[in-house]
Amino acid sequence: MVPLGTDNKNFKYIFVSDAFETGVIEDGRIETVTERHQMTLERPVLQSGTPPLQLAKNNSAKGIILEMNRGWISRRHLKLGRGVFKEKLQLFFYWPLEEVIEHIDHFRFRLHIFMFLWASAYQLARRPTSISSADYIRHHKALLHKLRNNAAPVSIDGASRNGVRLGVKGAGLYLRLDYWARINSGGSYGHTCYLAKEMAKVSENFICIMGSRFQLLDTLGLRQLVPDFSCESMNELDLLNASNGYYDRLKLAFELYMPSYVYERLVPGNYAGMRLCQELKIPYIVEYNGSETIMRQSFGDGRTLQHKECFIGAEMVAFKQATAINVISDGVRDQLVESGVDPAKILVNPNCANPDEYVPGSRQEISEIREKLGWSDQHIIVGFIGTFGGWHGIEVLAGALPRICKELPAAQFLLIGAGDYQGLILEAVEKYGLHDRVHMPGVMPQQETAVLMKACDIFVSPHSKNMGEISFFGSPTKVFEYMSMAGGIVASDLEQIGQVLSPALRPADLLEKNVLVSEQRAVLCEPGNIEEFADAVIGLARRPGTIKALGANARKAIVNYYSWDKHVARILDFASSKAYEDSLHAHPELESKGVQKGTVDFDKQEIIKQWDNDPCGSHYVTGKTKPRNAWFKEVAQYRYDQYAPWMPEVMEFSGHVGEKVLEIGGGVGTDLLQFAKSGAQVTDIDMSGGHLALAKENLELNGYSGKFIHGDAENLPFDDGSFDLVYSNGVIHHTPNTQRAVSEIYRVLRPGGKAIIMVYAENSLHFWLNLFFWRGIRQGELLKSSMGMIMSRSVEISNVEARPLVKVYKKREIANMFHAFNDIEIFQRQLLKSEVPFWLKWIPAEKLQKIAGWNLIIKGYKS
Repeated sequence: MVPLGTDNKNFKYIFVSDAFETGVIEDGRIETVTERHQMTLERPVLQSGTPPLQLAKNNSAKGIILEMNRGWISRRHLKLGRGVFKEKLQLFFYWPLEEVIEHIDHFRFRLHIFMFLWASAYQLARRPTSISSADYIRHHKALLHKLRNNAAPVSIDGASRNGVRLGVKGAGLYLRLDYWARINSGGSYGHTCYLAKEMAKVSENFICIMGSRFQLLDTLGLRQLVPDFSCESMNELDLLNASNGYYDRLKLAFELYMPSYVYERLVPGNYAGMRLCQELKIPYIVEYNGSETIMRQSFGDGRTLQHKECFIGAEMVAFKQATAINVISDGVRDQLVESGVDPAKILVNPNCANPDEYVPGSRQEISEIREKLGWSDQHIIVGFIGTFGGWHGIEVLAGALPRICKELPAAQFLLIGAGDYQGLILEAVEKYGLHDRVHMPGVMPQQETAVLMKACDIFVSPHSKNMGEISFFGSPTKVFEYMSMAGGIVASDLEQIGQVLSPALRPADLLEKNVLVSEQRAVLCEPGNIEEFADAVIGLARRPGTIKALGANARKAIVNYYSWDKHVARILDFASSKAYEDSLHAHPELESKGVQKGTVDFDKQEIIKQWDNDPCGSHYVTGKTKPRNAWFKEVAQYRYDQYAPWMPEVMEFSGHVGEKVLEIGGGVGTDLLQFAKSGAQVTDIDMSGGHLALAKENLELNGYSGKFIHGDAENLPFDDGSFDLVYSNGVIHHTPNTQRAVSEIYRVLRPGGKAIIMVYAENSLHFWLNLFFWRGIRQGELLKSSMGMIMSRSVEISNVEARPLVKVYKKREIANMFHAFNDIEIFQRQLLKSEVPFWLKWIPAEKLQKIAGWNLIIKGYKS
């Protein structure tokens, strides 16, 4: 049992993410993990650079926790694991989607090595032959056609109290699958991180699934999952095929997490999230910032997309399935309406800033930052932050630089970012000798950028007239961040930029002797007009009082209208509004199934759920046979005649006459009855009340009696030395702490008493052929889940979707767990003729089961 209230102060472990970034976790619960336990770990702040073993040494950590997002280890895991054992540290694997942590000892690690070797060999042998591009495109067209026909928006359930909307019920999921965009700053980066932060605040639970890791999400304390996806290419076919790859990886995540809504930032060609929302009937909110397809054509290599139909088709299907579509500007909305999207679905919601992150600096802060950059308080600092893209007006900025520097000797430029058009700036710097006037630190992490911006007096946004073939439809995040910094802003009067910054001054206003500022937020210029832009910067720089007044108004607008919390509130308000819900084809909410996760008690509750509803052995008989006694006899006949004819002899049913026998997990009493018939005094302890009732009825119908106790194998309610025999058939591998159960078995045995215990065998045909190879590799389940999860879903037959914990053991491993016992014997059994593969048919099943059967039976005596 993992105690939730354990003091965490002195328990340090190194958490290693799927991207091999590291952080320190302090959590006392981990100290008590013995095998596989249900547990939710809070991700620490992650960083790269320091090797995990070195970080463990620096922090005197007790062990390493490896984040796992598939069922087998990688070469890096293999190398690190060996190092962990060499340094005599503890090793744990953590599956965040399953909320499961597993202690990996030498036995478990060898299992994972074998799984790695087999999986690698299979992938190598089954490397697919080339499939033509035409086949792939036909596949995508057919699938998109099907999805379009099946599209049906699902209403979102808003949470409110006393008429005030609080957010949404249940879990939220943010999805962004641009695997190629390995960024750590910029407008879209900040948009994603701060929007997700605010969505998490109004959702009961929240997770981000990303194409690449966003460090800021970790810093903000948000859970993020980065599915293992090896493709790095951005060619058209790979972008489309990523939908299939991500669909397989995300399906289990969606089914396990079952979000109340999914919010997706659309990326070119990927429709995996929409597909899953349609299949699982999950409310789907789309963020659309303009056609990436058109932008790729206009500002990429200029070529028309060869498979443009598929890319546009993926967007259109997403819009049709969407509950709501969040767009950044009227220009984007007009594009969608023109293409046939229902205008009632579309919310125009401009970008925003985080006023708690983008904060004006104090005098001391500003002086310190400027000193580090070689500037003084007498300098006028002009700032630009951006990706130097084709529509950012870089040509205007480059053209104005010489004049501004000439007329403002105190002016210095801080230009943060990089991109295809930065060469225009470099050419101007070189041509006019402005090396000491222009500082270009390149791309910087988002939070470092927010600090540097405090040094600026004026911010510039010289955006162009258009975005390639279409009118400007942007909502530059940097403009809102400028506003939040309370500096002077010079920007183009271009579509939404002009709308958000209005009311505003004009460059000509700065020529007046007295400039009066009432509610104005910035100085707006004609887009593309270099001279007017230069006039505005020069005129504003000469009026520090005007800068201060404009900055105060701009920040006030951010706090009142353009903060991310208000942005998110508008989205959820719109998506869950009653008027809009009435216009949708509503689907019933999916019922939440299962038990609350987060503690190891979850596994024991799943045991109860499984066998209270599906009694052991009941699936192999007709079930409704009358009278009732005939049903029990049919269960026993199948068990001993067809399923396991070896059992009466190996389990010694007739060998304990007059002895006190305890069975742990007696099921419907089939084996317990055999001991009673042979003259034993029997006691049955079981966590399933349904099992106990059936077992008691079975014995009474046959004229026998016993004791039937509702209890737990890890905490047996009996005195020391109470029994001559403790018997358990296929039970203790379902409890979280099997070693504790073994210790309890030893305790309640009298000196010289015997234990006969069956557990599942790792070295068996069933494990390696049916579970690992067929389900895990051939059906791809190991790509998205652990072997433990595969076994929980498939080993025990369930009509109620229970997921009991299932573990397997090697002979040496189980012998080690029973080390306190004397005269240990281990038998291997259980293999039906029908289960023998064709290439082993030449070996009789009764012989093959002794080396490859599914059951390990261990016998031993208490000394």
